[in-house]
Amino acid sequence: MTGHQRIDVHAHYFPDAFIEMAARLIDEDRARMTRSRAPGAGFSAADLVAQLDQAGIDLQVLSPANLLPYVADARNAVTAARETNDIYADLARQHPDRFAVFGSVPLPHVDAAIEETGRCLGIPGVLGIALGCSVAGRPLDDPAFEPFWAELDRRAAVVFLHPVGDTGMALRAYNLNWVVGAPFEDTLAALRLVLSGVTTRYPAIRFIVPHMGGTIPFLLARIDRATGVVARSPDVHLDGPVGDHLRRFHYDTSNRNPHALRCAVETLGAETLVLGSDSPYSLGDELRENVTYIGETVQDADVETAILGGTAARLLGLPA
Repeated sequence: MTGHQRIDVHAHYFPDAFIEMAARLIDEDRARMTRSRAPGAGFSAADLVAQLDQAGIDLQVLSPANLLPYVADARNAVTAARETNDIYADLARQHPDRFAVFGSVPLPHVDAAIEETGRCLGIPGVLGIALGCSVAGRPLDDPAFEPFWAELDRRAAVVFLHPVGDTGMALRAYNLNWVVGAPFEDTLAALRLVLSGVTTRYPAIRFIVPHMGGTIPFLLARIDRATGVVARSPDVHLDGPVGDHLRRFHYDTSNRNPHALRCAVETLGAETLVLGSDSPYSLGDELRENVTYIGETVQDADVETAILGGTAARLLGLPA
């Protein structure tokens, strides 16, 4: 990789082999919905590369969105995680300059998740771990996951969060669980990781929160003013203002709203932002707009270069 690379950290891949496996082992309804609703589902590798060229993206880091291997049967969960990682890594092997991977793990089965973490992070092109904002109805700060967090901390792993559609009955009507529920999941997952002390106990883990952190940029001042209120809870393990902890995360720019981007730059800091497209839910002109709106909004060449790829290259350990 040479020059100013544009690295998209928030993108998904739904080949037929993956959808068929997910229907068999993870969730048939969600797999079928993904096949029917995801633009570009079933695209060939050549089609995907052509989309990147059209959008001006050099490298996409792929993850499986909400089709994560979080199933009750441990054997099925392990098989689903391994097949997911192998399918994704095969594309990265074929096109190492264009695709990389965030690996999947078979939570809530902690020992198996630790084992698969070691296996998949040893595969060329796998740059970190993709985690849902919750796991089979359990929050990421569930005490049962402590050994898993300890292993990720030992490896100084990058963790890419993603909503799973678990937002409760109030947001299931009108498909609001994805329209607005997904960024709410982002917000809650990030805050729970901070307030539970996960990020304090395991500071070497580097988190990427999607969709510009959901509501975090808009609500950050309110969150900071409430630090004293949340600290009264006996479950809170907090050192300093919540906002200081949130600014240690990275946030992808999958939003395409220049007003939101300016808000994120001013509240979280431009140095926390990395390019995200949510491809293939954005393709063609929309995919390219995920790139172009950044320069049009920040109007600073150095900041634009950092957001589009420089920051992600350092975070992911890629040559600049």
